[in-house]
Order: sequence, then structure tokens, then C-alpha cells
Amino acid sequence: MPRPSKHVSPDTLGGRIRAAREQLQLSLAEVAGNQYSPSLISQIERNRIEPSVDSLRYLAERLHLPLEDLQYLAQQNKETEDQGSQPDQLFEETRARATLHLQKKEIAAAIQLLEHLYLPEIPPRQRWRLAALRGQCFFEQRKFLRAQQDFIYALSICPPEPKFLPQEQRQDLMLLHLHLAGTCRELQQPEDALEHYRTALHIMDRSTPSGYVAEAHWGMALLASSQAFRLPRKASERHQSKEASLQTALKHAEQARSLYCAINDQLSAAAVTHQIAQLEYALGQHEHAQAHLQEILHTWLYTLKQPPASTREGQRRQKEEASVVSGAACLLADIALEEKRFDEARKYANLALEAGQRSYKRRRADAYTIRGRILEAIDPHMPEVEEAFRNATRELADTQRISARISAHVRLARHYLKIGKIQESEHELEQARLLSDLVSHSGDDITTDELSSA
Repeated sequence: MPRPSKHVSPDTLGGRIRAAREQLQLSLAEVAGNQYSPSLISQIERNRIEPSVDSLRYLAERLHLPLEDLQYLAQQNKETEDQGSQPDQLFEETRARATLHLQKKEIAAAIQLLEHLYLPEIPPRQRWRLAALRGQCFFEQRKFLRAQQDFIYALSICPPEPKFLPQEQRQDLMLLHLHLAGTCRELQQPEDALEHYRTALHIMDRSTPSGYVAEAHWGMALLASSQAFRLPRKASERHQSKEASLQTALKHAEQARSLYCAINDQLSAAAVTHQIAQLEYALGQHEHAQAHLQEILHTWLYTLKQPPASTREGQRRQKEEASVVSGAACLLADIALEEKRFDEARKYANLALEAGQRSYKRRRADAYTIRGRILEAIDPHMPEVEEAFRNATRELADTQRISARISAHVRLARHYLKIGKIQESEHELEQARLLSDLVSHSGDDITTDELSSA
């Protein structure tokens, strides 16, 4: 009776070779052929010996595996042997504990486990996953610059060919691209963001949870929506380019909403519906847009009257619910302002701010901005106008919502220019330029002090 094979991790060189041989239903002798011995192949599969360059090339051809994939795994094995000071199990346990904290939205606890890891000392096959996981924690905290640094590092050392990864690692790689895409979008790097969204979608398969697919489509909708308002240089191309981008955004947003509805994630579906309303209004479908926004308020307005939740998860959900209400009210205020229905606009702006107080800083900043725009349209010299725009910059000052911070400073600069305060306007534009420079150098280490002073 043949002796059972010793278990070998499938993400090692030997494990990959054994898995490929078994999938092809070949014996050790059949793989060895006339060129090598079955004993040698067995030792390579058990990671007992390091194969030569010629052996790797032979095995790649015999087992129909990419040579570069085997070379990568061979290098991983070599680095692991060289380091060998800390057992793999320790890092696996750390990753598992941090992942559990992340799933429970205990982000600070997850970061405490990961923040002080010295990545170069970690075995390669665990290094990229830990870096990606730490980046995801910073992403959840909306610390996008820190997140991007970890994501880019993880991407630089992860396996070159995702289709040969074990399923769990394949999903980790997909999430790495998905969250890096979201980070690039927040940092005003749309081309990079689009590339990573597309890569994430390419890696996804039938086993991928629908929520991740929806997240990718939602992100691509936001990118296309932003692209719609970046006008081409030629005036003749502007309308056609804007229309095409808006239609692309609407297609992705509707796909995202459909997926969220399919998994009964009504809150995320409502958030995407808010974006769909924005796109419909921009496309001239005003009645559809307002109907969608009123539907959001009708469904979620009651949540503002609920007492504060006592659990962390309950508090997070209440913030998301308030965010949906604030966003819808803000857009309704914007629509009323455009149609010069100032009293109605102010009513919705007040509702947006009320909901924003229970939500995120970004929502409060948006509410202050629409309040400032309404008051400015009535009388630009009212001191309340400057106060509203200034409050928007203050709300965002300690965040890494770089795009939103730039917009807030530019909006205040325009107001100062309108009322003749040239020096103040130039100061705000300089703040926006400094923030833009931070983003353009986001691959470098950036401190919290630099962010606060910008």
C-alpha cells in the first residue's frame, strides 16, 4: 500500500507542482520521464531541495505551468529559508486575529496587531497579505495615504499570476486591487483607480460575494461621473463626451444597485440610488431624479428620530442611515437652488445638516457648502456665507478626504473673489494647491502634521 503524501502548502513551490501533477493525473515517474528521477521530483514537491533553473523550466513545460510563477515561488522559498527566524504560524495567527477584528469593525484593534510589523522580516508568501490587510484597516479608517502606501507595497511583492493562487489568496488579491482602486479615487488618481477596478473585476469569479462586485461597479460609476465634468479642450467634443461618461456612470450605478438589492443590502442600495439621482438630473431626467430622492427620504427619514445606538455596530449603521438622508436632502437643496426656489432649498439644506450631525464629516461639509451656496445666491455679502464655506473646510481639515478638501478650499476662494477679497482668495487657492501636491507625492511618506498644515 503506498505511503500517503505528506501535506505541503499549495502556496509553496512544491505544493504548486504537486497540485498540478495530481490535476493532470500523472505519477512521479511520468513527470520525471527519462531526464530526472522520481525521487528528485518527490523531494522538490516536499520542498526538500531547491530545483535548478533547468529543472524549473522542465517542470513548467511538463505540467503546463507558467515559468515565471514557479520562479516567483522558488524565490519565496529561498527567502523564507534565509529568514527562518520566526515561524510562519506566528504570522498566520496574527493575520487571522486581525482579519477577525476587521470583520467585526474593530479597526483600532486590528491596526494594533499590524501597525508595528517590520514587513521585510516576514516570509514573502505572508508579507504581501499582511501589508494588504494593514492597508485595508487604514482604508476603513479613511486614512487613504497610509492605506495607499501599504497597498502599493503589497502589490509589488504579490504573486504575478493570480489564477494560480489558492482561492483564499485569490480573494485577498482581488480585495487589494478593489481597495487600492477606492484609495486612488479618493486621492484624485482616476486613471490608476480605473485600472485597479478593472483588475479586481477580472479576478472575480462565481465564488466572489456580490457585495464586492457591486462595490467595483459603484466605484467605476463614481469615476465616470467625475470624468463627465472634466471638459475636453475642444468645445465641440464637450457635450458628446459628457453625455457618454454620464451614461457609462449610470450603467455601472444601476448594476451596483441591482446587486445590492439582490443580497438585500437596502442601505447600500439607497446610497447608490442617491448617485443614480445625481446622474439622472445631469442627464435632464429631473422628475426621475427627484422621485428617487423623495423615495430615499420617505424610506429613511424616520431613522433620525431613533435614540443613539449602544453598540459599535449599531452606531456605524446609524451613521450610514443618516448619511443617506443627508446626501438626498443635499441634492434636493441643490436642485431647488438651481431652480431659484430658495425657501425650499434652505429647508433641505437644514435637513442635510441635521442628518449630517449624526453622520460623517464629509456629509456635514457638503451640507455647509450647499447652505453657503444658497445664502450666496440670495446675498453674497452676508457674513453667514463665508461662515458656511469656512465650516466646510474646518469639518474636513483633519481628514484624508483630499479631493473634498481641495473642493472646499476652491469654493471658499471663489466666494472671496466674488466679494472682492483677493488676498483671502489667493490664500485658499494656495491651500488647495498644497493639498494637490500632497496627492501627487503620495508614494512618499506623509505625516499627519503635513496633512494638518496643508
